[in-house]
Amino acid sequence: MARPRTGDKPSIIRQATVAEVAAVGAASASVNAIAKRAGLAVGTLYRYHPSKSALLQSIYMAIKADIHHALMDAAGRGQDASSQIRGMWFALLDYSHEHPGDFLYAEVILNAAILSAQDRARVQQMADDMTVIIRAGITDGTLAPNDPEAVRALLVAPALHLGRQSAVSGKPPDRAHAQNVFNLCWRGICNSPNK
Repeated sequence: MARPRTGDKPSIIRQATVAEVAAVGAASASVNAIAKRAGLAVGTLYRYHPSKSALLQSIYMAIKADIHHALMDAAGRGQDASSQIRGMWFALLDYSHEHPGDFLYAEVILNAAILSAQDRARVQQMADDMTVIIRAGITDGTLAPNDPEAVRALLVAPALHLGRQSAVSGKPPDRAHAQNVFNLCWRGICNSPNK
């Protein structure tokens, strides 16, 4: 593999890290193997990330930020809590299909419990952005009065499940099935089934 140009290195490192973790898991992934996949010298990789842990964390946080951006962008196109929540839910499914490696990497690293306290706080802040939208839906009467964290959990779990299925299979989520799953969740949280 030809050596990448300087401007390409962060992207190449990210792609190689995602591929290596997908192939062998977070614990077995090595900096040497990632550097080899990236077509870089190990020393070059260490210029960008001081350790394997820092590398895995950095890539995870970049992916998490990308997912968060996709969800918040979809929410921003909504006119009310209902369309914002629906937009975020389907944006997560779209991301899982469009970026399956990144989606699965985020799950592997989250389950590897290697994030720093600062990273965990940032991830919580991203989750809190979703909770703000849910809280607004409760306040305006779109959603039934409930614990916003419980509502978020009820919405996120099936979206992650369907996203994982899509990422693993390489097939887009079945939209009719996804809509049915969303509708079932929605009936459990909305104030009026017609909203």
